[in-house]
Amino acid sequence: MTIGICLYWSQMPRMQDVHQVARDRAAALGHRQPDQRLPTGYTTASTMMLMAETLLNKPGGYLFNDIASPALLIDNILNWEYGAVIQLREMAHSLRHEFSRARPQSVERPELIEAEARFNFDHNSWILPSTESQYRQGIDFLQIYLNELATARGDAELFVARQDVLDGFLRRQQRRLGSFSVRLRASVALYEYNPYILTSRDIAIMEAEGIEVLPQKITPWHERDDIFYEVRGSVYVLYHCMLAMKQDFEEVLNIAQGTGQMNRILSELHAASQPMRSPMVLNGREFGVVHNHSLTLAAHLVKAHLAMQDLRILLRGGSDI
Repeated sequence: MTIGICLYWSQMPRMQDVHQVARDRAAALGHRQPDQRLPTGYTTASTMMLMAETLLNKPGGYLFNDIASPALLIDNILNWEYGAVIQLREMAHSLRHEFSRARPQSVERPELIEAEARFNFDHNSWILPSTESQYRQGIDFLQIYLNELATARGDAELFVARQDVLDGFLRRQQRRLGSFSVRLRASVALYEYNPYILTSRDIAIMEAEGIEVLPQKITPWHERDDIFYEVRGSVYVLYHCMLAMKQDFEEVLNIAQGTGQMNRILSELHAASQPMRSPMVLNGREFGVVHNHSLTLAAHLVKAHLAMQDLRILLRGGSDI
């Protein structure tokens, strides 16, 4: 019985149609008719709500803060939840500080201040107040913002879809994907040559002081699946949110002729979120007989990182400066 529960709770959420969910939500709330165009930003805000709801309502509910349940026997889904929470916090921060502000001197939206605070609550609190209760309050505050979007007088009043806003978001996500790639790459030896030195003189100084030029830091075997599923949780949320942003930033992408680059990003994130067919995370050598799932995931993230860089160049008018 316990094994069956653990297997059921360990299932990763399926991919979702964020555009249909946003249309259904707008119709259910009376914001728009099913065939009407949604306000700019509505799909992105709705998708953030959807991701938080998925985190709380998936099989077993939110498990990370459980202290006495079968969840203690499974850690893959717990690490997936942690990665999803981190990305939700990043999205809440972007929505509050950039997407909803036309200029630095503009006033912040009070409901977004509250929403960000709720999603930044301790992800491991099980009582008074529980993590789930805080995240549900965060969803409620996003609902308030959604209501404001539906009644706004103009598209740019509450959600700013500009090139610089999208460029800033992509820059931060590039850093996050870069960090993920390095952590996944550490399932095997990271680098043969030291990428952290500035000049060849640094090597001579290190050797003179008896310091090893490049310590090989390999992730311990029992932590490799933890990192793998943490990254998968974060990528799952990022994919769905960027799928929503593709619609809300449609005009910006058309002007920059960047729709194809956005599709490249989404394709790699989608591939990185595909269901696992293996019962465990394999970590063979790069060209060995046994597959290495961490390196496969890292390869998709690297390609998404490069596509983001190409899109940022287009958003800046073709300049790579």
